[in-house]
Amino acid sequence: MHWHRIKWLSHLLVCAAVGIGLVADAAASSPPVSETASIPSAPIPSETAFDALFKRLDMGDLSELDTPRQLKILVQLQQLLPPGDAHRLRLLDSQRCGLGFVNAVKEGFAFADTKLAEALQAKDTAAAIRFYYCRSGYQSSLSTSRDALGDINHGIDLARESNDEAMLALGLELRGGVYSYLGIHGKALADLLEAQRIFTQNELSEAAGQTLQEIGIAYRRLGYPDKAREYLDQSIEHEQRVGDHESLFSSTLQLGFVDDESGHYATALVTQQHALELATATGDHQNTGSANLAIASVLVDLKRYPEAQAALQSAEADFAVAGDASNVGMIAYERGRALAGLGQHHQALDEFNHAETAFDASGNQRYQERLHQAKAQSLEASGQPVPALAEYKRYLDLHEQVTRQRVDQQAQMLREQFDTDRSNMENTRLKTEQTLKDRQVEALQVVRRWQQTAMGLLAILLGLLALLVIRQLVKVRSWKRMASIDSLTGVANRRGVEHFTGAAMRHARAQHEPLAVLALDIDRFKNINDSFGHAAGDRVLQHIAHACQEALRDGDLLGRTGGEEFLAVLPRSTIDDAAEVAERLRKRVEALAPEDLPPGLRTTISIGVAQMSAQDSGFADLERRADEALYQAKAEGRNRVVGANTNQELGTAIGTAATTGSGLAS
Repeated sequence: MHWHRIKWLSHLLVCAAVGIGLVADAAASSPPVSETASIPSAPIPSETAFDALFKRLDMGDLSELDTPRQLKILVQLQQLLPPGDAHRLRLLDSQRCGLGFVNAVKEGFAFADTKLAEALQAKDTAAAIRFYYCRSGYQSSLSTSRDALGDINHGIDLARESNDEAMLALGLELRGGVYSYLGIHGKALADLLEAQRIFTQNELSEAAGQTLQEIGIAYRRLGYPDKAREYLDQSIEHEQRVGDHESLFSSTLQLGFVDDESGHYATALVTQQHALELATATGDHQNTGSANLAIASVLVDLKRYPEAQAALQSAEADFAVAGDASNVGMIAYERGRALAGLGQHHQALDEFNHAETAFDASGNQRYQERLHQAKAQSLEASGQPVPALAEYKRYLDLHEQVTRQRVDQQAQMLREQFDTDRSNMENTRLKTEQTLKDRQVEALQVVRRWQQTAMGLLAILLGLLALLVIRQLVKVRSWKRMASIDSLTGVANRRGVEHFTGAAMRHARAQHEPLAVLALDIDRFKNINDSFGHAAGDRVLQHIAHACQEALRDGDLLGRTGGEEFLAVLPRSTIDDAAEVAERLRKRVEALAPEDLPPGLRTTISIGVAQMSAQDSGFADLERRADEALYQAKAEGRNRVVGANTNQELGTAIGTAATTGSGLAS
């Protein structure tokens, strides 16, 4: 499939808003990219020929062609389709889904929706994954990018279940783009870097090259313009080399945003005008609409307001032709800015109100922050000081939240970047060693007298490599000491819990909100280690941490504070709310029966619940009271929930405790 078109669809809203399994190993090697892929003339079975061509179009060299040339490949696939082969027909339709609905967003969504239902009914996992991803792209254009997350996550889950690494990586790339738009930059970069790693590991160089653009976008939103420019320049170079015109347009547009956000408005205007030329060449009105909207934003920054209004009219007309309703908010916002610049503040406020409705629906705090600032300025200019003050306060609150989130995300990004650098160093080391071995063999075959020279070179290079490894190991130890993640379970460690809880308690007191914590302890965990070994105990810890993490709500934090001890922090929760969550965790753990654990091994947990009180001087007091309730739960027979202070059981204990296959209590 022309997957970069689907990725482009999924973040068209994003672009405008800143200024706005491989099917079968049928071919041992792929010929160079050409205008069209020739149909084999030899008597090759149609299934084999179809699969080979589909593989190249889906994730291979043909995936980088522009849409008109890819449509020609679809005709060849139709000719190669074996009669009556429903599975391959669905795969062919998955390509049509991404290529056949230019300027027809609603029709594309309806097609993807119908074909997805057919694939799910037929239990055709490979096709269903692709239709989930296709529908997500159209969904983001019809409403918001956040609404597309559901389909992307469904596709990722199916890809994991079917061990389809290529489709998993594609889903991670799509989700990373949405996370980046929503301001969840740490998760975005984690997904994008993991996607690039999988693409590279599976030698999908075309897909890995297309990921450069998404990584550049994520760095731009995170506030690293130089890093963003580096990746976008690489992306543009790649797209120019392979002739990927749609992606070239998108990367150029993003480069213009980097210039605009850096205050280089004149350069940004030139770049966005070039993007408009590229968009016009594609014939896609979503492309031209996005470019005109970006140009309008720069023109407002340059105070060329009448020209900006004209560009907005062009953008609005383009989006109407394509059926794209995702940019209504940004068009209203930019039109409001232009009207305000012309001194027409009452009309500007009308536009800002329209934009606010759209921005609230999208949940993007960055856009809401800018809107409240602009709205406050127009209210003040139109002689409305009281509502202007209210808007300024909303702007300041959002500005503080966005700044704090950006700092947190930058820290997470650094951790993710460290892991990636370590992996890249290991890959470089392995490649270097292989290169040296090849050179040594070649030298020995040519002439023996070069042996000493080759061995000397090998020793020098290995010495340099050893120095690099030693330096990197020192960095690893230093970074691990600074990390706030428990390496065994993947949840927060004590340092992370204390940092999160301290901030949550300060926020709760400032906002007069409740806050509760859960102290969790695995019942008779020592018996598990003694009976089944520490490896089994580690797996128990991992499964319980994963089960509890899934059962918690958005905004809650789970951390491992000791050997078999965990602490869950629940902002905006009373002790009754926390008791319900605790009982859900207890039942989830009690029902665990992972296949990788010894037969008969069952686990339970005891939970103590405490709510923050005015007498708590800090995290230690709140944790102590939760621990006291936990000890009471242990004393009352384990596998239950007890609240602090009241010593009253809050949950229903089911049974005494899980038992092993040999009858030993866990």
